[in-house]
Amino acid sequence: MSAVPSKTDVGEEVTVFHDCKISELTLRQIRNTREADLAPFALRMDVFRFDGSFLSVVIDAPESACEGLQRRHIVRVNTIMEVEKPIEVFARLNIKHGPNTEQLVLELPLGQEDCMVEFDLGYSELNEKRIERMWLDLIFESPEMNQVTIRDITFCRYPRAEI
Repeated sequence: MSAVPSKTDVGEEVTVFHDCKISELTLRQIRNTREADLAPFALRMDVFRFDGSFLSVVIDAPESACEGLQRRHIVRVNTIMEVEKPIEVFARLNIKHGPNTEQLVLELPLGQEDCMVEFDLGYSELNEKRIERMWLDLIFESPEMNQVTIRDITFCRYPRAEI
């Protein structure tokens, strides 16, 4: 896809958002061929001139990911991402519970290819009985003249030890 408009769906679970007046963003699906790659395909974004204030890739978690989710859980997000030149990438976990949405933000440590962040829900004000859905925003700061390849994203949740 070229000149990708905002709110473009990439499959059923991924959406690209931005606020550019003129989109100079391309998306393509490429085959992962390295032995370490578990996902069969990757998403490559080429960003040329960028006149907007934000670019984000939103990944919807399946409904089953919300079943039994509690404040005692830790949600881990592992990403395998390559960038042509260093940029800041933030991961924002969003959990809709009733009329409210809890948002937890962490910066991805992009110094290594395989990076991981953990969201401790114990520090949130999550209403466990009203959880409806969960999604992750990958927010790219100043993505102009860069190529970003998202090779894989893995979500895991772990219960915190009851001490």
